[in-house]
Amino acid sequence: MLRIFRHYVSGLVFVLFLGDLVVLLGALYLTELSAPWAGYAPFGARFVEVAVVVAFILYLGDLYQLRQASARLEFIARVLICQSAAALVLATIGFAIPALRLGRSAFLEILLLTTVGLVGWRAIVLAAWSQQQVTVRVLVLGTGHVGRLIAGLEPTSARPFRIIGYLDDAPGAADELPVGRLLLGKIQDLDVLVEETRPDIVVIAQIDRRGHFPTQSLLECRLRGIRVEDWPTFYEKATGKILVTDVRPSWLIFSDGFVKTPRTEIVKRFVDIAVSLVGLTLAAPLMVLAALAVKLESPGPVLYRQPRLGQNGSVFILNKFRSMRENAEKESGPVWSVKKDPRVTRVGHLLRRTRLDELPQLFNVLVGHMSFIGPRPERPEFVVTLQKQIPYYMERLAVKPGITGWAQVKHEYGSTVEDALEKLQYDLYYIKNLSLFLDFLIVLNTVQVVLFAKGR
Repeated sequence: MLRIFRHYVSGLVFVLFLGDLVVLLGALYLTELSAPWAGYAPFGARFVEVAVVVAFILYLGDLYQLRQASARLEFIARVLICQSAAALVLATIGFAIPALRLGRSAFLEILLLTTVGLVGWRAIVLAAWSQQQVTVRVLVLGTGHVGRLIAGLEPTSARPFRIIGYLDDAPGAADELPVGRLLLGKIQDLDVLVEETRPDIVVIAQIDRRGHFPTQSLLECRLRGIRVEDWPTFYEKATGKILVTDVRPSWLIFSDGFVKTPRTEIVKRFVDIAVSLVGLTLAAPLMVLAALAVKLESPGPVLYRQPRLGQNGSVFILNKFRSMRENAEKESGPVWSVKKDPRVTRVGHLLRRTRLDELPQLFNVLVGHMSFIGPRPERPEFVVTLQKQIPYYMERLAVKPGITGWAQVKHEYGSTVEDALEKLQYDLYYIKNLSLFLDFLIVLNTVQVVLFAKGR
């Protein structure tokens, strides 16, 4: 895993992205040598245009999620669909900006070369993937609850890995072992077993560190180039979240992250103002249509205005397009929304699926109540309950809430305490690894949610 501005990114995905850029650069260079350009923009501007459009659409097509594109036919179909969409976008840009127009022969040549190049390059990567050449070999010190937890991450981990075995000194370790896993020996045998199994990573699960911690053996592992990670860090890299129910406070205190400088806050606020102004301008026609649809379908106000908790527990009024019938909580009082909620109108269902009901929150961003990216703002009534049931819940108020965020794109709307716990784990990851790079990735994921109506 690479860490870019404190966010963990798969090294394989990074290599894949660089390879895509090389393919695009080569295609444009060959085209420049053999086909006439229609526009007069320099080569660098054309490369940026093509690279941004193609990479962005490949991302929307989940072609940087190798687990979802491991089947060859599916992978080829995804590439062809994405290339068709990219061709349409590039043609539109060329029509709108004559300087970037590629010309008919150049356009066709670039499309052909990039398609063939991307298929060929990614076929090489998928071949390596199928041979498990990119899978990390993991040796786990400790069994029990955490050992089973680590085993459960194998099928979905952002960093592909395979557990080669467990070590544990406890008398009942064999009974605590995850199903189908090997107990290779005791922790005191680490030196010998590392030599035999040659792991890439040694993960420290919850073992007694007061008397039998293998300090010297782990130091030898480090000196031999074998990575040593405590289990919360390993879990964080694999899932993009922090397991708050089992993590020790000392790990949160001493682990890398939770860096929030005045410069970061100033830049983030500047971006929020710019995005909210541009967003309100561009979305104005869509907001008018949404307001008319809400008003025509059911009686009541167009906007739903509700108290929410902001940064450091301050209360503000949140604005959303009304997606439920009027006075939906008159009899029940404050309750969570659920799947197929009977209170949601037909227009409201569509607005929720596309997240268009949240467009009025741009006004909250503009005045400073919210940020464009951040944890979802919660109702005070729910916070009173949740902070009693979920550890570290109030820590999510360390930053401004957002219209979209890491938890919002990784997990659906919450309707239970378990959902709130899951989303908190993503929120704490965001707060711990706060950066503009992570904000950019969240924006890309949000575009996927809106375009493909993945909301609820």
